[in-house]
Amino acid sequence: MVSSAVRSLTPWLPPETAGLSGATASTLGNPVLNHTVCRMVPLAMERPGLERVPAVAIALGQLVKQSLALRSPTGGWPADLPQTPENLAPYLSEETGELLEILAAVEPGLECDRTLVPVPTLVPHLLWMLASSGYEIMRLIEGVQAHIHSPEAQGAAYVIRLVPVLVITVDGASYALDLVTQTDPVPTLYLPESSEIRLLENDLDSQPRPWGDLLTKIAQQVSDHQPGLAALLGDGGQVDILQPWQPWQPATLHLHLHLAEMAVQGQAQPALAASAVPEALYLPPPSWSSTPATTPSFTLDDFASTLVDGPGDATTGVLGDWLTFTDERWVQTLLTTSAQRLIAQHLPQLWSGLAGDLTAEQRSHRETVCNRITYRAADLVQGANGLFKHTFVHEPVLVADLWPRLRWYLAQSSERVMQLLGGVSAQVLPPGLSWQQGSLYLRPLMQLTTPQRSWIVDLSRGRLLPTSPQALPGDAAVDVTDAPWRGQLSVAELATLVDHDLTTFTPAIAALRQGTPIHLHRLDAEAGCQLGQLTLNWCFTL
Repeated sequence: MVSSAVRSLTPWLPPETAGLSGATASTLGNPVLNHTVCRMVPLAMERPGLERVPAVAIALGQLVKQSLALRSPTGGWPADLPQTPENLAPYLSEETGELLEILAAVEPGLECDRTLVPVPTLVPHLLWMLASSGYEIMRLIEGVQAHIHSPEAQGAAYVIRLVPVLVITVDGASYALDLVTQTDPVPTLYLPESSEIRLLENDLDSQPRPWGDLLTKIAQQVSDHQPGLAALLGDGGQVDILQPWQPWQPATLHLHLHLAEMAVQGQAQPALAASAVPEALYLPPPSWSSTPATTPSFTLDDFASTLVDGPGDATTGVLGDWLTFTDERWVQTLLTTSAQRLIAQHLPQLWSGLAGDLTAEQRSHRETVCNRITYRAADLVQGANGLFKHTFVHEPVLVADLWPRLRWYLAQSSERVMQLLGGVSAQVLPPGLSWQQGSLYLRPLMQLTTPQRSWIVDLSRGRLLPTSPQALPGDAAVDVTDAPWRGQLSVAELATLVDHDLTTFTPAIAALRQGTPIHLHRLDAEAGCQLGQLTLNWCFTL
């Protein structure tokens, strides 16, 4: 997915990297890692996975449906009985048993063989896995404003970011890499885990908490949503690596999480390049240049660079109004599929332990594991708003807080979608013109419509647009130069790939293309609360 660190992080990148719109994935700051290849089992669950097996999908849906029904306010749960995995288990035993029974009947052959993965390819993949684990995690990786309470900070407001560090240990030597800047880590910027922080941006959970506690919750959230990273966050993952002039050697991968201070709030930052997310369809023929693009790949830096430039733009116009989703059917689809997806990530683990004849104790253990996973999945989509919750759809939400959340739902659907949101180096041949080179962007557009007027919000930057940007024609040829799915495609074929990812992994977001009814609470209008519709569309621009 990724290629460099976000352009919004430019002040903290090395001078030789900061001038680029993104450091390429093939030019890591560590020359040793840049030429290292790993032989390993894929970290992310292969798709189509177990949850795509029809019988498994039905059983999974029934388990989530019953779990959410039991935990709902109208579910009839005794008020004096805590809702714990152990207490809920007897009421879910039928659905849990059916899912495990169906999994046990799935034919072998779904296990993944070890594959060769160059470290420059592994780095963006790890970043996507982390960012897709939670909205707050993605925002922390990109960098957010926060109050820091520590003996050194004295409650000042800073820009902080989550620093994921990949450590590869081989033959007694260790190599460390900051996954975001793709350079050597800078431990002097790390905050002590005893520091208390309070997040300040958007509707992020602003409860003050020790950084160490938040770090523990982040690690648990990542392990829940991407079980393949659990070993890396713990004792380490075992792989084989190959380096120039060396034989294959056993190695250990670790993933360490830190919080780093980036700048004091208000510190001047360089303006983003005007071409970061261009409005034009393509360069006019006289301006065409044959110079190769300098950024053939993409990292979370490129993705975060599409954020709004300054806080002054954040609540302009309709962005400062409140929105309520009124279609409960759509709301439940969003919540249910979010819960199902978390459980689906653990299906390979559950399936692998069901082979052969199990003892009663082993079966009981599998049921206990499944109950705990189901409990955590339901907890994310029910109850009060809070850290890592999807429950913002139950209450009025500021439009300025909604667009970055929708942007995350798009990005976490697949690594490919996140790459395209941040921009990929490509050549495009529109009919009637010559080849054009630049960054190809997936542009998601949220349209809010009331009987009186409508607004278009560019989810790439959170800006109001006077009209939709001019999109690349569907019959234009596209050559993506640095992506796992690279090759000659038409824009229409690329759009089909995106539609497939969204429909398969985030069906509620894909359904927004047809629109969903809303109430728009306009604070600057006499009408006050107005009936309206939210529609989500996407197109490609260069």
